[in-house]
Amino acid sequence: MRIAVIGGGPGGLYFAALVKQVAPGHEVVLWERGEAEDAIGFGVVFSDGALGGVQAADPVLFDSVIDRFVRWESVGVRYRGRTISHDGYRFSAVGRRSLLRLLRERCAHRGVELRFASAAPPLPVLRSEFDLVVAADGVGSATRSSRPEAFGTRLEPRDSRYLWMGTDRMFDELTFAVVETPHGPLQVHAYPYAPGHSTFIVETTDRVLRAGGLEQPGRSPEDTARAVAALLEADEGLLGGHRLICTGSRWGRFTSVRNDRWSDGNAVLLGDAAHTTHFSIGSGTKLAMEDAVALAMALTDNRDLPDALAAYEAERKPAVERMQRVAEVSRDWFEHVDERIGLPPGEFTSHLLTRSGRISHRDLPLLDRDHVERVRNWFALTLATTS
Repeated sequence: MRIAVIGGGPGGLYFAALVKQVAPGHEVVLWERGEAEDAIGFGVVFSDGALGGVQAADPVLFDSVIDRFVRWESVGVRYRGRTISHDGYRFSAVGRRSLLRLLRERCAHRGVELRFASAAPPLPVLRSEFDLVVAADGVGSATRSSRPEAFGTRLEPRDSRYLWMGTDRMFDELTFAVVETPHGPLQVHAYPYAPGHSTFIVETTDRVLRAGGLEQPGRSPEDTARAVAALLEADEGLLGGHRLICTGSRWGRFTSVRNDRWSDGNAVLLGDAAHTTHFSIGSGTKLAMEDAVALAMALTDNRDLPDALAAYEAERKPAVERMQRVAEVSRDWFEHVDERIGLPPGEFTSHLLTRSGRISHRDLPLLDRDHVERVRNWFALTLATTS
């Protein structure tokens, strides 16, 4: 079988490596319009157990990835100068560039033909020259956009805006922060992914962007980072003097992507081209890699191509739709965070952590780390003065 893959993100690369692993005789060619090292992004996060499918499908890749993981077991909510943390979670994160580099190495080792800095040929050409075309070309998929009626595409651009940045402050947990600026609230989603490095996503509204002068034509990434950092100084403890890093990313608008059908003839969608979930639940890369496993396995199950593509969709679509429903609730909570500003910190934190319905208020033994630190300091001072 000749297989064309469009897109050099985690989903496309992982599928290409897997299908060559289980069917070495297949010819697999992958196109990516960007250079191999041009990937934008800082870290990607996985909940505990999220890479179980990766471990089963490719133990060598799994071992390479976990060697680079940063792990933590709590979620913190920073609001009005206080951080309230909830233990009992287990997360891991890895640098996106490190993950992509490992995936490229697996592809090269298995004989995938990688064509970076090269746009894929038009879909009709690929359809005629290859047995299967896998569109892993992201939320703005040109493949999907060329055939929206065939895929039954439904796009829903949202009101909120976001900027994916990094920082040289290493957070010690997944941290949600709300900073009240003179122009309106900024929300932060931050987590560590390598020693001395954290992902730092800022979310807000068009109104705050305009009022704060955060989005201006021609502004350099460095100036954008400085402008955001200046507004975040309203909470002195959030960055603690550390810098923000913005390397080419721009203010985006989250778009909900759904498709009634994931395949059209010999073309099939994978990852964000097929579906999106809001970044507040951190599942985009996980879902794309799970798609890759399911599609590779379906193609090697002695089915003809239409049956294999139908089996892939039947397995993945229900699981993805469940995650999308959870993500929608989470997304709506953050889009309307101003309705909860003013609540006491404990109540605000409880609202945030139970927003998706996956945990209840009874599951929240909250730990206020600032309060614990104050108590520790008090005991230390008491012991010092009485000894």
